[in-house]
Amino acid sequence: MTPTTVLLYATTGNLGHIPELYANERENHHHSLRFQQRRSKRRLTISWNKSNIDPHLSHYCLAVTSGSQTHPLTLCAAQNILRVHPHPTKRSSSSKEQQHRGIPEGLHCVRQTKLTLHRMKYDTTYNFTLYVVNTRNNVSNRIATDTIRFRKTPELRLRTGHYATASLRKTDGFINFRYRPPGNTSSTFHILPCGGGIVKAKLSGPGILKEKEVVGYASLRIPPLTAGKTYTLRISATPQELVRISAIKVLATQESSKIYPQIPTRSTPREYRSLRTCREVTIGVESAGSAKYCILVRELKNGSSLSSMTTIPDQCGLHRRRRSEYTFEVCEEKESPPKDRALPFTLKKLQPGKAYLLQITAQLKGQSLSYPLLIVRTRRSCLP
Repeated sequence: MTPTTVLLYATTGNLGHIPELYANERENHHHSLRFQQRRSKRRLTISWNKSNIDPHLSHYCLAVTSGSQTHPLTLCAAQNILRVHPHPTKRSSSSKEQQHRGIPEGLHCVRQTKLTLHRMKYDTTYNFTLYVVNTRNNVSNRIATDTIRFRKTPELRLRTGHYATASLRKTDGFINFRYRPPGNTSSTFHILPCGGGIVKAKLSGPGILKEKEVVGYASLRIPPLTAGKTYTLRISATPQELVRISAIKVLATQESSKIYPQIPTRSTPREYRSLRTCREVTIGVESAGSAKYCILVRELKNGSSLSSMTTIPDQCGLHRRRRSEYTFEVCEEKESPPKDRALPFTLKKLQPGKAYLLQITAQLKGQSLSYPLLIVRTRRSCLP
């Protein structure tokens, strides 16, 4: 094809079925692009769903601009005003995303549905426009536009013995806590995602790098740190988890401090089904040491979707939890309970054939932690 060649597509009915199908994709274009930021490395990963129309014959072009530059209305317009970045066309079966290490602005055409851009600039607004191209007829269509601001991860000061709280939703799922230990003693970081959910914690600094997945609650125990040096505790959450997590709460304590009950990691309450009756259920939990154990019981109404209920508890504000949400509460003090076997609790005066949601908490010196939630059922029949 020479530079003077013009490609002309003869169509009828506005490309027949094509615009109608693409219109379905355009209806949800505001939700099509997904972003995952790795701010420490100034990277941004953009992903999207496969085209509904001939996905095996489709490839994608992502236009990236910054500042006040508008979204190009068509792929042709984007090609005229933007630098086209070459990407390998060979598709590896193990490669599901493309990497671009040059400047992010420009036009990126790929077969994959994920693209990672490098060298992003902090405090800069980027505009993204996604086009899908059908390789059978070379028809392109704009299906998504979005704009984000690439911000530097905000930082908060963390002082020993003082809670620090931050909204992960306002910081796009990332927050750094700066910590300077007062002495050369071991430290413990207590991490509580408010609302329940899962976050990742990463402590870095001179001579240390430690990571941990936090499911509802976790304590990160660290060997002696150097006094006067600055360490960074980085908390991150995925967009999916941010739906549940309203904030993150962190507390740093020194070696001898015992703030929270020692609930065993990944300890899940269990029901002894052989002891189940129409009026009683018996459960067991691993010991959290000497503490006040409370069981909040809530009857689940008919029609409740048990499979969709999460077992990850909201650890924030357990002492303020509205008792009206629960049918009743049972508490029991345990002094020096055995650590080698489960602590049994029997709940009585339940209704036959009902499902109940149980939240078991352990309280020490006014601070409570919850075990994972547990759903139990009573027997329908009271006959022996």
